[in-house]
Amino acid sequence: MTKSLLLIFIPFFLWGTTYDSILLQIGAKLFPKVILMEKGTTDRIQSVVNLVIVTVPANKEAAQRLSGMIERQYGGVLSNHSLDVSVASPKEALTLKNVHGFILLIDPDESSLPALLEHTHQNKILTFSFDPELMKKGSAVSLYIGRSVKPYINLTILKQVPFTFEYGFLKLSQPY
Repeated sequence: MTKSLLLIFIPFFLWGTTYDSILLQIGAKLFPKVILMEKGTTDRIQSVVNLVIVTVPANKEAAQRLSGMIERQYGGVLSNHSLDVSVASPKEALTLKNVHGFILLIDPDESSLPALLEHTHQNKILTFSFDPELMKKGSAVSLYIGRSVKPYINLTILKQVPFTFEYGFLKLSQPY
C-alpha cells in the first residue's frame, strides 16, 4: 500500500512544484499593487498595466490559477489603469516589451533564468517570486511568510537597476 501511494505521488515531486493556494492569493493581492509603488514603473504606464506570469509547463496549472485570482481580485482594473494579466513561457517572455512585472513560477535552475533576469533588468521590469532561491538569483520582490506576511526586497537588484519604491513600501518590506 505504501509503495503504491509513493508511486502515485512521484510524478508530482519530479515534474512540478506545487504552489499553495493561500500563497498564490497573497501574491495575487500584493504583486500588482507593488507595481504601482515603484516610481519609474508608474511613469512608464500609459493606460494598461501589463503583468506576465512566466512559467514552465510543470507549473502551468498554478499560473492559470494565479492569473484567475488576480482577475477576480482586481476585475481588470488596477488603480485608474486597465490591468492585463497573461501567462508566458520563459522563451516567450524574453521577447516581451512594455511589461511592468513578471511573476516567476519557474525553477531557480531553469536554463533561461539568467537571460530572463538580464532582460528584466535591461527593460526595468519588476520581478516577483515565491521562491527564496529566485531572490538569490536576482528576483526583485518576494514574499516572507512568518507570523506576518511581508514583502522581501532584493536590495542588490534595487541598486543595480535602479528601482525607486515609495518610502512606505520600503519601511514595510524586509530587506534581502
